[in-house]
Amino acid sequence: MHNKTLREIYEYDLIPDDGLDYPVEEWFNAVMEKTEDKLTVADVSRMLRQKIFSVVAINRAIEMLKDDIFTGEMYEGQLMANLCNAKEKYLCKRYDDIRPLLKDAELKALSHNWSVEKDKAEFLKVVEDFIEKIG
Repeated sequence: MHNKTLREIYEYDLIPDDGLDYPVEEWFNAVMEKTEDKLTVADVSRMLRQKIFSVVAINRAIEMLKDDIFTGEMYEGQLMANLCNAKEKYLCKRYDDIRPLLKDAELKALSHNWSVEKDKAEFLKVVEDFIEKIG
């Protein structure tokens, strides 16, 4: 599955180019041509927010969070927050993989060098809510 593009995995067609400049459509077409391992944090965050290609987005988010629990597109911890709000029908299948990430996140958040104390509190709240959500 890693060597197939999203277009091949999901058997979607690209959005036809009508000559107008629509950033969402351009992003959609670009992401459709990527393999899972080429998806960026920005791609995965947007996929999770828009609840599209959820299985691939959740898989890739978990991989990324294993590498850097604080990763995010615009702020530290954003990917964790986006993952928490992912489509539940697919997210629940990965709870066993997410639980260790959440324990790791709590420990690392306490010793992390936050630029703003408020960011630490917000991140810990996301982790706490996520833990409560998945039990």
